[in-house]
Amino acid sequence: MNQQALIDNRSPAAATRGGQIFYVVSIKKFSVLFVATLGLYSLYWFYRNWAGYKNQWASDDKDREDLWPIARAFFAVFFVHALFREVKALGSDKPAVEAWESGKHATQLVVLMIASQLLDRLAYREIGSPYTDTLSLIILAPLLLLYTTAQEKINASCNDPGGHSNTHFTAANYAWIIGGAIFWCLVLLNYILPD
Repeated sequence: MNQQALIDNRSPAAATRGGQIFYVVSIKKFSVLFVATLGLYSLYWFYRNWAGYKNQWASDDKDREDLWPIARAFFAVFFVHALFREVKALGSDKPAVEAWESGKHATQLVVLMIASQLLDRLAYREIGSPYTDTLSLIILAPLLLLYTTAQEKINASCNDPGGHSNTHFTAANYAWIIGGAIFWCLVLLNYILPD
């Protein structure tokens, strides 16, 4: 879809709903939840972005009524480019977002997502162990960098550059952090304790 057409097709009601079509979250909160869950938070992140996109314009566009946020989250590698295109279209009036090379960024993210899945599968089958185990953890760092850069663009597009509307941790967030801490302990014990 043409980016300008997307912008022009927005209803006045959509434009006045606070501008948060996509999932706004502070970089700090995103980073903590991403690391705590070993990247699993990205699944929720994709879901929330697509759900917000669908809900914002569901009544304005019949194509968006058929959009399935859960499916787009589970098969995110196929929809990263589309998501980033929509974020860029929304924030086209913001210099930082307009200058963003969303296609290149999406491609980098997709490549790392595939590499991460491959490393996880190899580590699970103990192929190349312990190197694949270590690499599957190390790859979280560049993934986090790409996700936080995308989150900065989303926040800017939604008129909340600092993500101030979503900085506080909820009870559910703390539950995920505790669960993630337990999992991290198990991962570290696997490295420390002999077979």
